[in-house]
Amino acid sequence: MKTTFLSTLIIPTFIAVAGVAQASDDNQTGMEASYLTHAPEGTFHADSLTGNQVKSSVENDEDIGTINDLIIDEDGQINAVVVGVGGFLGMGEKDIAIEWDSLELTKDEDNDDYIITVNASEEALQDAEEYDRDRDNDLETERDTELNNSENDDE
Repeated sequence: MKTTFLSTLIIPTFIAVAGVAQASDDNQTGMEASYLTHAPEGTFHADSLTGNQVKSSVENDEDIGTINDLIIDEDGQINAVVVGVGGFLGMGEKDIAIEWDSLELTKDEDNDDYIITVNASEEALQDAEEYDRDRDNDLETERDTELNNSENDDE
């Protein structure tokens, strides 16, 4: 009788412990970090682009702006580059975002640096609408405010 009573206590304990162990295994990502010792072929570093001049393919490869930033999606793909155009010595410059597919990257004669060209004139880029980096944050704030207001209306 005592063994039956002990069995009824021990078996559920083992089941509970096994369930906890299984749950903790489910919470792990299952994939450890991997590391590189060098950049894979066909890739480049962000600083290979940032700070470089963008040249106009319609104006004899004249410098028309400088890449100030990259817009990268959650999958790590570059969507656009933010280019500073106009102004003089950084004064009066405005940022515009040029879609990645609109750019052409080629290597220079030494095969060291990228030459970045766009099929647009300097005037066209200066006339383009300015890129507002903070707009996305403003939209999230507006969305959060709307959600909070709708939750308060439900109460």
